[in-house]
Amino acid sequence: MDISTLRPDELSDAELAAWHRLQFSGAGLDNPFLSARFARAVGHHRPDTRVAIMRDQGEPVAYLAYQLRPLGVARALGMGISDAQAVICGPGLRFDPVEILRCAGIGVWDYDHLTSNLDIFSPFAFYNTNAPVMDITGGYEAYMRQDDRAGHRLMRSTMQKRRKLEREQGKLEFVFESSDRDALARLISWKSAQYLRNGRFDRFSRPWVAGVVKELAWSDDPWCRGSVSTLTAGGRLVAAHVGIRTPGRLSLWFPAYDPELGQYSPGMQLFLFMAEGAAGRGVALLDLGVGDEAFKQSLASWYYPVSCGQVQARPFFGWAHHMTRRALRKLDNIVGGHPGLRDHLPSSLSGVDRVQ
Repeated sequence: MDISTLRPDELSDAELAAWHRLQFSGAGLDNPFLSARFARAVGHHRPDTRVAIMRDQGEPVAYLAYQLRPLGVARALGMGISDAQAVICGPGLRFDPVEILRCAGIGVWDYDHLTSNLDIFSPFAFYNTNAPVMDITGGYEAYMRQDDRAGHRLMRSTMQKRRKLEREQGKLEFVFESSDRDALARLISWKSAQYLRNGRFDRFSRPWVAGVVKELAWSDDPWCRGSVSTLTAGGRLVAAHVGIRTPGRLSLWFPAYDPELGQYSPGMQLFLFMAEGAAGRGVALLDLGVGDEAFKQSLASWYYPVSCGQVQARPFFGWAHHMTRRALRKLDNIVGGHPGLRDHLPSSLSGVDRVQ
């Protein structure tokens, strides 16, 4: 198998068409983070973005997008803001991850949201977890009937707060795909403030993150379409979300809400409005992303496996990099578990390993 590397914008129309064909060939790769459009957006804001193309008799059979750092260290594409990573290939293709790295000139490759090829990458996994999904295949009403969801305590409480929100703040209006650029700016401001309140690393402090989000927010590419959703009460913006979607799957990406209205559970209100709006557009799945938050557990219809790990093509170098990464993650976990430490350590240390 022949392997070559290109920048995302260097892909030809034929190579892009092959990427789309492989992604939707039934191999469980229906995810906007795995699209060529997402790779190109990251490439516009990160010059270290590369795509390794594997060919058989001259024809592309697999793609791996990544970010190449100094000394041959590679990170999964968009690591820190991407909820899905994989080798894009047809079902049944067998390959050697180590050989791919060697041919691409990579010493070590980190990933934290591998969603396909899990059996091939199992020897390299640090741990596996599950990501929750809202399944609205049968429509919103059918979703609410799943496991008598409408009768759950949290759901009943959310509906009561919705009525109170409208009564006290004014008529509710939801827009599934808004063109309001001021709403996106407000969302980013809210999200940055939320990260800082929680002692987490502010992803939007990285210019490339803000650049990718703003570029994709109104993308009309069918394989990675942007979606900015807004919820207002009496004309006041209550909550907003920016995500990306394929024709059948919406990935919940960056939600945020007005903290002054937190008593109304604006985040939950937004997600339910989004599920109803998505169902009306033929979207079957709302991907909530990895996390054990209570609201995700209450909204989930089912879960799919996700893996975090590292492939080493140069063992000694990979070991040294692994130890550094492990130390950063341990520090991140310590800070997250002991809020008192946040006053003594820079917020940039919390989660910095995920977003560089």
